[in-house]
Amino acid sequence: MAEDHCSSRSSDTVSGLYRNKPADYFDQLVNYTMMPQLKDDGGDPHCPINGRLKGVFFGVTLWNGRPPTKSPFGDTRVVVPLERLFDDSARLYFADFYCMRRQRDNHYVLLVLTKPDTKADRFCQKHLIRLDERTNVFLRKEESTYKTLRRDKVWVEVFFTDEVDIRGLVLRETEVFGDGTSHSGGIPKNVCYICNV
Repeated sequence: MAEDHCSSRSSDTVSGLYRNKPADYFDQLVNYTMMPQLKDDGGDPHCPINGRLKGVFFGVTLWNGRPPTKSPFGDTRVVVPLERLFDDSARLYFADFYCMRRQRDNHYVLLVLTKPDTKADRFCQKHLIRLDERTNVFLRKEESTYKTLRRDKVWVEVFFTDEVDIRGLVLRETEVFGDGTSHSGGIPKNVCYICNV
């Protein structure tokens, strides 16, 4: 269903994964390291990783060729170069396709990115659909560049299942909308003819 809805073959060249959080989140990091947290119940309630897999959430979708200027998740952003997390050994899985009650026009595709032969990778092998890292429509590696889906009102998110060292990376202030922070427990999936299974 996600592939059908995202049938547009348009893509953007992308160089990094971005993460927005309130400024105090970054102030409290130990050794500049973002630690994996247990996936909440947001999205489809039957998503296999809900409450079972730990990771760090990122966005990858661009808006007019750049990361969005605003975020609902916080006023501070870090952009991690994709080659740090998505190297030739990394494995990519499809986890979820959903929309939310107050944003039924927007759809989200959730991917999981793992290091090979880790506990998280073995979990994903058992419970998720592995994507071809070089040909899938959502996020792929093409030689030394990366491409992500460009389709109106579809947002691709990446859940990276290991620690992320942001030492040396720049933190930038961004505008916020909504509450400016993640919702505890996540936002459940909407009833929708496009993404309901």
